[in-house]
Amino acid sequence: MHYLVLLYGDEKTAAEPGTPEFDAELAAYTAFDEAAAGAIRGGAALHLTERARTIRHDGAAVTITDGPFAETTEALGGYYVLEADDLDAVIALARRIPATTATHGGSEIRPMVASETLRSEGEMLPDLWLATLHRPGGTAGTVATGWGDTDADHAAFVEAHRDRLVRIAVVHPTTSATTVRTREGELVVTDGPYDPDVAVAGGFYVVQGTPEEAEALARAIPLPDGGAVELRPIVNLADLGM
Repeated sequence: MHYLVLLYGDEKTAAEPGTPEFDAELAAYTAFDEAAAGAIRGGAALHLTERARTIRHDGAAVTITDGPFAETTEALGGYYVLEADDLDAVIALARRIPATTATHGGSEIRPMVASETLRSEGEMLPDLWLATLHRPGGTAGTVATGWGDTDADHAAFVEAHRDRLVRIAVVHPTTSATTVRTREGELVVTDGPYDPDVAVAGGFYVVQGTPEEAEALARAIPLPDGGAVELRPIVNLADLGM
């Protein structure tokens, strides 16, 4: 089964590129990637939320603002798609991710309804953006994706924009979430999303293009009233020498 593991951390304590602290963090993730290579089916690191844009739907009106979907101390910093036999197995993997072992931060695990890579190079392509789907308060519907009647519209969106889509991920509702974090040296596992106010409600798309093209795609993603898309640039690992 595939699981989405969302990585959260305090951006104020994020290490600056080119510093020993950044190199140590990069080495820690590289070590995890090598150790868990057999389970990793995708993943990406995100630029800070200062580069985010949020697209909100309110009836016929669509508004675009600079900044993340919601201000929070510990923001989404990246994700993995992991394949594991069951929740216990993916928790065992998640506890080894550097975000989980950090003093501030942790991982949110969500079982996936579907995960598809549409471009063979996956998240290693340049000029990529993560478009996460949200609802106010992190609520979700009772159906698998949490979007109800818009599911058919999402299928039509995928067919219309396949040339710009890299990955599609659909997750079960926020009620299925499990949070894993380390506090005072102890692993803490709890039911529920890491932060309900910023929880991913339906899933995400990875899209490729210029900022203008990515924003146009994000505007076209079908959402119910009150829904929103947070658009964040994905870190190009080639720029980090990887």
